[in-house]
Amino acid sequence: MRPSLLLLLLLAVAGTALGLEVMLRAPADAQRPPVVESTGRLAAVAGVPQGHVYTGIAEEPDDVNPYTANSNVVRRYVFAFTHDTLLDSDPATGALRGSLAETFERSPDGTSCVFTLRQGVRFADGSPLTMDDVLFGWELMRAGNVPIGGVGDALRRTASVDVLDERRFRVTFRDVHHAATNAVGEAWIVGRKQFFVDRVAALAQRDGVPAPVVGSAEFAQYFSRIRTECGPGTGPYRLDNAPDGGGTWRRRSDLVLVPNAFSWRRAANPGTWNFAGIRLLFRDSAGAMAALLAGELDWFSSPDVDAVLRAHPDLATRYEKVSYDYRTLGVFRVIWNCRRTPLDLPEVRRALGMLFDQDAVLAAFGGNGTKAKALAKPDSPEYPRDLEPPPYSPAEARRLLRESGFDPENGTALRLRVIAPAGLDALRRALDLFAGACRQAGVELDLRVVDWSVFLAQKNALEWDGLAVQQMFRAWADPYDLVHTGGADNDGAWSNAEADELVERARAAMDPALRTDLLRRLHEIVLREQPAAFLLHPRVALLRSVKIRGSTTGPLGLVLEHAYYDSGPAPK
Repeated sequence: MRPSLLLLLLLAVAGTALGLEVMLRAPADAQRPPVVESTGRLAAVAGVPQGHVYTGIAEEPDDVNPYTANSNVVRRYVFAFTHDTLLDSDPATGALRGSLAETFERSPDGTSCVFTLRQGVRFADGSPLTMDDVLFGWELMRAGNVPIGGVGDALRRTASVDVLDERRFRVTFRDVHHAATNAVGEAWIVGRKQFFVDRVAALAQRDGVPAPVVGSAEFAQYFSRIRTECGPGTGPYRLDNAPDGGGTWRRRSDLVLVPNAFSWRRAANPGTWNFAGIRLLFRDSAGAMAALLAGELDWFSSPDVDAVLRAHPDLATRYEKVSYDYRTLGVFRVIWNCRRTPLDLPEVRRALGMLFDQDAVLAAFGGNGTKAKALAKPDSPEYPRDLEPPPYSPAEARRLLRESGFDPENGTALRLRVIAPAGLDALRRALDLFAGACRQAGVELDLRVVDWSVFLAQKNALEWDGLAVQQMFRAWADPYDLVHTGGADNDGAWSNAEADELVERARAAMDPALRTDLLRRLHEIVLREQPAAFLLHPRVALLRSVKIRGSTTGPLGLVLEHAYYDSGPAPK
C-alpha cells in the first residue's frame, strides 16, 4: 500500500523549511533566455541572464524509479523536472492542460478519455517517445508483480486501455469520478521502457541467468532493485546516475539535474526553464540559519519568518518575505486511532478536541495559516463556515472524560500515546501546548516526536492513539481516501455509513452544485464525529532572495518555469 497522503505534504514542507540555495555561475555578459544545444548545455537567446544552478536543500531520496518511488520529495524535486505526465495543470490558472498528451477528449458520460500523444517528443537520451513507453506502467500494473509507487494513483483508477493508433489510446476508468481525467492524466508518469528492460537484463546477466520477460515475477524482482536511477525522462532536466557511480548524485552530499537537450517544453515555450541546473543538497537543519545569514540561500522557509527578520533585520536588504497558499496544501490535525477503545467513541474524541487551543497553535505557526475545521480548503464552497469545532476548554474536557469513566482522581485516567515526525518545530510547539492541556484535563499523555523512519514503523504497526500530521489534499477536492471506510488514507480507521454514502455520491456527481451540497454535509458529520482534531490550514512563508526574478505563485504554489537569477543591482 502506498504511503498515506498525510505523510506526503509533511515531507514537502519539511524539505522546504530547510531553505534553498542558489549557486551562481553566470558570466557577466549572459543576457538572453536559454535554448538547449545538442551538447545539453543551455545556450543564450534574447532577454534573460543564464548560467546559474538553482540549488535546494531536501531530504535525500531513497528511490527515484518513476514506477516504484512514493516520496513527495522525489515527486516535487526530481520528477517534476525530469519526467512528464500525460497532463498537468496550468500554473497560472490551475486549469487542466496537455503535457505528453497534446489533447484529451472525455467521453460524455465521464467513463473514459481518449489521449492523443504529442508529436516529436524525445527522451533525454534522444530516443523517441513511443506508445510502448507510455503504457509501460500499465503493463507492470496489470502483471501485478511490481510494487507500484505514486504512479499507482493513476493506474489504480484505470479499468482498461485500448490503443487506437500510434498516437491515440483510450483509458476507461474503473469508477465514475467527476475528476477522473485529472486524477489519471496528472499522475500517469512516463519513463523509457527500454532503459529499464536493459537494466533488468544487465542485473540478470550478473547473476548468470537469462533476461526475464517483462511482467514476470523474475522481472519484477530485478526491477525493484533499480532505485537509484530514474532513466531518461522527457522533462526539461535529466538525472545522470550510472549504477556503478560516477554520475551526478553523490550519496549523502548532493544530486544535480542537468539540462535535457531534447526538451520539448523549451522548444514549445521559449524562455522557460532558464536555470542551468537543479541541485539538491542533503543537509540537516543545523546549518540552515548559518547559510541564510551567510547569504548562501536563495530562499529560506519557516513558519515564523517574521521572527527571523526581527532577529536579523539586515536580511531585509537581501530577502523579501513571500507568503502563499496552494490548492493541495492541506491541514494539520491529530488523527485518532478509532480501532482502539475508547477512541471509538465520538464523545471521547470530542472531549479530546477541547484540548487544542487553535489560537495558540496559529501563534506557534507565526500566524501563517487559518484555523481549521474540515478536510477542504477554507475558501471552497463546501466548507462548513457556520459550524465550529469543539471549544478549547481543558476543564470541560476533564468533566466530559469523567462522565465517560476516565477520572485521574480515581486512578482511571485516560492514557494516550501520540506520535509525530521530527523536523517541524512549529508542529512540536503545537503539541507541547496540547501536552499542557492534557495535564490540566487529567489525561496521561505519552508524546513521541521521532525520526521519520521510526514514525513510519510505529504508524504502520498501529502503535499509537493519535497521529500528529499534516494532511495533503487532492487537487480536485475529493476527501474519499481520508474519510471513507475503505479509503487508502483513512489511517484512523474511522467508519460512518452516512459519510461513506455522501462521499461516494460526491465523487460521482458531475453537477458542481450537487457535489458541493454532498461535501458540505460530509464535512458537518466529520466535524461532529471528530475522527481527528483539526489544528490549522498552513500557509507557506519564506524569505526569497531579491535576485531571483520571474518566479510566480498560483494554484500550484511557487512556479519556476520563467524564473532566473539577475546578477545586477538589487531592486530598491
